[in-house]
Amino acid sequence: MNKLAIVILNYLNYSDTIECLESLKNDNYLDKEIVVVDNNSTNESVNKLEEYCKENVNVNFIKSEENLGFAKGNNLGIVYARRNLNCNFVLLVNNDTVFKDSDMITELMNSYERNVGVIGPRIISADKFEQNPIGTVVTKEKVVNHEKQVLSFYNKCRQSDLYIKLKHIKLLCKLKSKLLNNNKICINNQEIIIKPTTCSEKMVLHGACMLLTKDYFEYYPYLFPNTFLYYEENILTLLTDKVGLKKKYIANAFIYHKEDQSSLMSFNNSNKVKRKHLLNSIRQCEKLFDYTYSQIFEKYFKRS
Repeated sequence: MNKLAIVILNYLNYSDTIECLESLKNDNYLDKEIVVVDNNSTNESVNKLEEYCKENVNVNFIKSEENLGFAKGNNLGIVYARRNLNCNFVLLVNNDTVFKDSDMITELMNSYERNVGVIGPRIISADKFEQNPIGTVVTKEKVVNHEKQVLSFYNKCRQSDLYIKLKHIKLLCKLKSKLLNNNKICINNQEIIIKPTTCSEKMVLHGACMLLTKDYFEYYPYLFPNTFLYYEENILTLLTDKVGLKKKYIANAFIYHKEDQSSLMSFNNSNKVKRKHLLNSIRQCEKLFDYTYSQIFEKYFKRS
């Protein structure tokens, strides 16, 4: 059995983190460690999580001295898991996820095969929508077009505070439900709306729950470190494509995702802040298309 680390990143939202940790007790995979990373929370998160970790076996706690964002915050946990806990597989999960499938991790681990770098399960949102996979292939043309959309007036309106409010009061979800009315399956006695999508070896898997395999770590020591928030999945797909690693989506395993909880607490899902981080990440992604694997490793990963 391969040893697995589950890395959970916390920022301010310790109640969801503890709920996620509690739900992990239902999981059946035996050879695992849990690493909780606090991203320099300014509330009582550190005290609450330190106390929880001391009272629970195989739950390790790391406190960052600054808010490093998503990728670098998770990287603290990845490095600790591989160097200190001798784990050769790392499952990254958002702290606002809930484990209700006791065999989810086992299914992901059993699906591993050589030359697969990233594996993801069904991710079910709070409004009962399937979130995985989020795309098919990452190309430079798509990334450049995405940047133009973010900068355009249409996208400013679409991602405005009004859009966010409509999303939270479920109006947009109801519209999506009508459009996708015939795409439903039953999971855990609940109807889940799935989106028509094509799975491929170069697909983009959702970052709320993704398994990095030992094959991934043969090429990269952790996630791409030059973003703060957003677009990590697209960059991850591009990095794995550079070295010929495949992605796998496992439809018979699932996890629940509340979505946007930490960003809501940290910057109230502000449109201005979201656009700033997103644009930076997109531009970082654009640069990577022009580099070979060796150049990427030398520039961004060699210091590890």
